Amino acid sequence: MQPFPVYSASPVTSPTKPDLQHNPKVDQEQQYMTSALDLVVPGGAEFPKKSVRSQVARLSISEADIAKNDLVAKLSGGSQVEWQETNMCSTATSTIVASSSANGGTAISSGSADQNLTGSKRRRRRSSALHNSLGKLKQGNSSSSSLAVPNKKKKASKPVAFKLNEKANQKKPLSIKDIRDLVQYIFHDTNNSPNWITIENRAALKQVIVLFTPGLLPEDFNLPKDSTFNENFQLLRTNHFRSIDTNEQMCKQIYNIPLSAPGSKCSLFSAYNSFVNVGLSKKERFAKLEQLNKKKITVYDLLMNIDDLLYNNYPIHLDTPGLIDDYRNVLAKKYQTDVEYKGWVDTVEFEHDGCHTFALDCEMCLSENGYVLTRVSVVDFECNLIYDRLVKPDVPIVDYLTRYSGITEEKLIGVTTKLADVQQDLLKMISSKDVLIGHSLQSDLNILKMRHPTVIDTSIIYEHKAGPPFKPALKYLAEEYLKKQIQNNDANGHDSFEDAMACMELTKMKIVNGLTFGVGINTESLFQRLTRQGVKSITLNDSTSRQGQLIKPPAGLETSLRCEDDEDVIQGILENINGGNLFVGRMRELEYAREFVKSKTEDQGIKSVEEATKNLGDRLQRLYAACPASTMIIVCSGNGDPRDWVKLMEEFNELNKEEKATARKEREAEIQNAVSKARDAVTLLMLKQ
Repeated sequence: MQPFPVYSASPVTSPTKPDLQHNPKVDQEQQYMTSALDLVVPGGAEFPKKSVRSQVARLSISEADIAKNDLVAKLSGGSQVEWQETNMCSTATSTIVASSSANGGTAISSGSADQNLTGSKRRRRRSSALHNSLGKLKQGNSSSSSLAVPNKKKKASKPVAFKLNEKANQKKPLSIKDIRDLVQYIFHDTNNSPNWITIENRAALKQVIVLFTPGLLPEDFNLPKDSTFNENFQLLRTNHFRSIDTNEQMCKQIYNIPLSAPGSKCSLFSAYNSFVNVGLSKKERFAKLEQLNKKKITVYDLLMNIDDLLYNNYPIHLDTPGLIDDYRNVLAKKYQTDVEYKGWVDTVEFEHDGCHTFALDCEMCLSENGYVLTRVSVVDFECNLIYDRLVKPDVPIVDYLTRYSGITEEKLIGVTTKLADVQQDLLKMISSKDVLIGHSLQSDLNILKMRHPTVIDTSIIYEHKAGPPFKPALKYLAEEYLKKQIQNNDANGHDSFEDAMACMELTKMKIVNGLTFGVGINTESLFQRLTRQGVKSITLNDSTSRQGQLIKPPAGLETSLRCEDDEDVIQGILENINGGNLFVGRMRELEYAREFVKSKTEDQGIKSVEEATKNLGDRLQRLYAACPASTMIIVCSGNGDPRDWVKLMEEFNELNKEEKATARKEREAEIQNAVSKARDAVTLLMLKQ
């Protein structure tokens, strides 16, 4: 038999899955092409690099046994080969089946091997194009062959890779939305591929870690003094974070990209909040609105569930609905033994006449030990004031906060009521089965050192106009929905009776108008959205409830871990790396060191800027080394230097409404410069391969 001629054809690469989905006109044969193989045939001639399909076609018309065996051996690529001859109706029939192996090789087996296949049912695809290209076998051939088309090589066996679109990135810095869209694309929440980055084989990505690390400045990347990230796109390609060892392998996998914090010319918004909230489409908003409008509600439909209570740092009553027995036992033990729970009380169930729905509000002053209770007001369902007491703290008051509390030194003269007295009064008035209403009621319950299981929070059932996690002020809600002016007397401060009454009226208005009343339906939590794709998210920050750490069930797709510092964040990720898909952490050591914000606690152990930057570099290197292959790490500063902006806002907040409007207009240029500086940020993209 004469050797086949050598063709001069260009090798054909396998098209990616998105191309096949979006271009139905792609030649059907192209869908099954794999890496080219070199075939050796009798006579020493070589076949060109062709698809497996083409090689099998040649095999089917090869008459010489030697040539057949050579072709089969070459096609197998070292994989296991089964070749069986089966007599059917006195005719010897050989069936050759090519299938993709896990490592991309090709296995050849006989048709009789179908009976031995396990796992999934063997699929056979017949193509008219294939039939036409092969034609009929020669009549003189003693065997006929049936061809099964090889499956396309699994994309998961290919390494993950990404490449930046430099042209797109040079036009303008990335936004937080771009980062969020990337995460949604990776987890298949959207099929809209980001135009600033190309990801190959996104399905093989195992984890995505997003770290918000405010405090990063251009000087940390050895950029020119007084420059910005935005004007140094090219230098950022080679100038890495100076606290990362440039000899590390991870430097070869880092892209540093300018980022713009959310806001406008004269405003600055939270980067973290913008990241975790996804805007809804018109269709999604309509569906959500339709769903909420279907249900008529009662007061019990507005109660906070155990997850809401934990997330908002409410003290947890042992009779709270949804609390698992195992975690109830853990809490019960802590309440009995831990010093921090000394003096706390729990409402108890008892029968009583009259009202079973109450609204409560407290006023507080500042002592050397923190906030202390100075007034308590309770109203019934009809907004009648049924309890109102001034309270004398056990410790000296250092600031009466009159502008907010309405409490003065004179008002407390002669007051003998103590916190314990108020606790006993409330326990006699409110059963654990009664509903207690308030605005950010966790603050009131914590200052009262009282736990109650059935709670309605008006800052939860009504939403901020900017959407969660922002919360609306009670003053705004009263003006917007009740058409009332409260908290308006700057000299006399707030009135707890007035505030409690507003909470009760807002709750009744919500019951009448339904679940859609007073809520925005423009955004949705990123983590809730990704649960529909089966994505398990773990957030790590310092705002998670301490009690939530004890009793939060681990089985859900959303988990929050409380972290006291940056080291806790890294340890939390590494300890749970195999239990989550998306990790979102907030690392604030550098932010505190540069005094962008003040630490919440005095014992935060503020480091120097040099120590904080070194620690950040060390932690990133440790995280990169420990996380599994095919992990993407996104480090996002979120914002630039906000100190000038914060200073201006503090000055404006001391002014009344009219003075503030005038000052903002007069100092507009100063505001814009401060905002521009605060919005100049950076993001680092790393891929562990």
